[in-house]
Amino acid sequence: MQYKILTVLSAVGLALAQRPSNTSMCDYYTTALLKDNTATNQYTLLTLLVNTAVIGNYTKPNVGIKVDGILAPGEYNGTMVNLLPYFDGGLASSNRGGSSGVSINFLDDGGAVPLMMNKPSNGTSSNQ
Repeated sequence: MQYKILTVLSAVGLALAQRPSNTSMCDYYTTALLKDNTATNQYTLLTLLVNTAVIGNYTKPNVGIKVDGILAPGEYNGTMVNLLPYFDGGLASSNRGGSSGVSINFLDDGGAVPLMMNKPSNGTSSNQ
């Protein structure tokens, strides 16, 4: 685990060292990854970043660094962690319930499938 963190931090440090100080991160990575620095491509870059953090690597090709995403079960400091129930309605964890939590399925209307197509959901009535 610590090796992965060190590898990622090293890659980030290297990338930051390559970025000119007068160029924003968004401008730099949009151009580096999507060629043209347009508002649409910046939106796409942020969509790719957020969706990868949520569901893990889903684009091809990826750079060979496995990203599981926060919805995949994992281990932290020897303790198993599973955040999926906070997102799929498995726990009464939302504060919309007043004095008690309520469960809300934020992955309704398609779950990870529309995210892999860079869409928030399959329709317009999602809890997202």
